[in-house]
Amino acid sequence: MHDPDVVAFDIRRPWPQRTSTGLYWPSLVTVWHREPGGADSGEVCRHDKRTQDADGKWQTKILHGWKWHLHHWRLQVHPLQNLRRKVLTRCAWCGDRDRKGDHVSHSNQWDGPRGRWWQGEPGLFHQDCAMIHRAHATCLCFDPLTDHHGYGHCLACGNYLAYGRTELQAAQYRILTAIPTGQRDPAAYQQVCDMWDASKSISLT
Repeated sequence: MHDPDVVAFDIRRPWPQRTSTGLYWPSLVTVWHREPGGADSGEVCRHDKRTQDADGKWQTKILHGWKWHLHHWRLQVHPLQNLRRKVLTRCAWCGDRDRKGDHVSHSNQWDGPRGRWWQGEPGLFHQDCAMIHRAHATCLCFDPLTDHHGYGHCLACGNYLAYGRTELQAAQYRILTAIPTGQRDPAAYQQVCDMWDASKSISLT
């Protein structure tokens, strides 16, 4: 998958956070290296160098110089990002704010639009809202007329049918599409989660 960004390194905070597995030092700042010209990461600023020996064997040397291309850096300051998310960001489905244990941090797209720093982050959802939003955008026709064989945009409903969608996913989405636009239903979402857990337990037996 094409991506011009790669993590160069993290600057971790000096005080730890206790978790169930021990101590953890969260990142304060993540330094991203953005490939110039929108190229895929490692295409221009090489991450390795391959050479061939006289006997024909290839040798790979890992390069680290790209990490110090300051003019390609993009800084992600986590405390400021978290503050922005708490104060400004709203769920794109229900419009509610980010709360402890109910974060607005899920996206249904790989490379969404970036808002200005004084605005909330666009295109983010609560976990359940992201799945409800995806269900409402999914083709659930019993006889879909897709522009590709078995997947793609449905000519009947205008929604998208993902490649390889299972009957379980279709049943889950039908439950979630009963939830009105912009609303949440914890009981319906829990029912969908229980269906998923049950299918996993069956597949393991």
